[in-house]
Amino acid sequence: MLKKKSVGPIVIFITGLCLGAVTLRVLTHPYAPLPEAKKRALSVLDRPAIGTEVGDNRIVNAVKHIEPAVVNIDTVGRASQDDMAGSMFVEPEVRGKGSGVIITADGYIVTNNHVIDGAKRIRVTLPSGAWYYAHLIGSDPINDLAVVRVDASGLPVAELGDSDRLQVGEWSIAVGNPLGLGSTTTLGVISALNRHNLQVEEGRSIDGAIQTDAAINRGNSGGALANINGQLIGINTAILSSGPNGGSIGLGFALPVNTVRRVAREIIVDGKAHSLPRSRPWLGIRYGTVPTSVISSMHLPAERGILVTRVFPGSPASASGVLQNDVILSIDGKPIGDERDVQEAIQQTSIGDKCIVHVARPSSRTELDIPVIIRARPTALDN
Repeated sequence: MLKKKSVGPIVIFITGLCLGAVTLRVLTHPYAPLPEAKKRALSVLDRPAIGTEVGDNRIVNAVKHIEPAVVNIDTVGRASQDDMAGSMFVEPEVRGKGSGVIITADGYIVTNNHVIDGAKRIRVTLPSGAWYYAHLIGSDPINDLAVVRVDASGLPVAELGDSDRLQVGEWSIAVGNPLGLGSTTTLGVISALNRHNLQVEEGRSIDGAIQTDAAINRGNSGGALANINGQLIGINTAILSSGPNGGSIGLGFALPVNTVRRVAREIIVDGKAHSLPRSRPWLGIRYGTVPTSVISSMHLPAERGILVTRVFPGSPASASGVLQNDVILSIDGKPIGDERDVQEAIQQTSIGDKCIVHVARPSSRTELDIPVIIRARPTALDN
């Protein structure tokens, strides 16, 4: 007699699998109830995006105003160098990258002299991607400015602002081609004005510069520094950094647009600027902060005057009778409050001018007007 097989365990096993599958399906079905935390997270992610009206952002509007007029400049040149024996020359190809700013719709562009210096070919690329070869109109190595021109018309142009009306603390926007990346915008403030005798590299210095903490790197040279209205206020030209290959540490400098106006006009008219060789007016002193004890004993106003710490032999100051430890209170009627005031007062004179230096003498507690004939500044000496 055949025995009947027992099917009970098999039926139970299959039934369990089916119930498990159904349960899993229910739990993972899109209509299954979700935990409250997930519901809240998904409700946040599904909300409509919140945007800011462009018209409410002045920086965006300023960038839209200036950026179309800022171009990338690529140069190709030849750099000669001696071989190890010093008897032969090789001429490897050198490629440089910088920036420029369009100032007329028919192709005049301002940039730094050091961007195009020695270039055999100059290629200008607009933010739109259109590009042209440019020819050099003229340059001014002293002010580190150059003008090039492309054969084009209807180009976007920069609106020129007024650098004489700038104030420390106002917004500054740098636009250029850092490290060859293409059009790039950075934001900062005007950190200082009228920086003089900045040694930016061997044999090259700049005067009257605008200082900004907007990030400026290699390749930004020749590009725009703009104000909150998108007007050009300077041409970015140099940075101080932590090393020869270093990047921005918040110390960038631009040539004021009012200087750019003057120099560019001269170049366009005559093919060169009228800048004189760098003979600076010179008083012939070194100076520092007036000690509190001297201010108190002479009853001088606070934050007024600078102390003469050295008078150079044979200098205009020495020949006229300015003495070490004199306190200079004014030059040509301009009040002196710190070292920068001295630099600005002297830079506004010309070689051969007579200026009146008003000093107070702690030793005799007297004040004197001393006429000084300004002379040329010898190399490597301070005012």
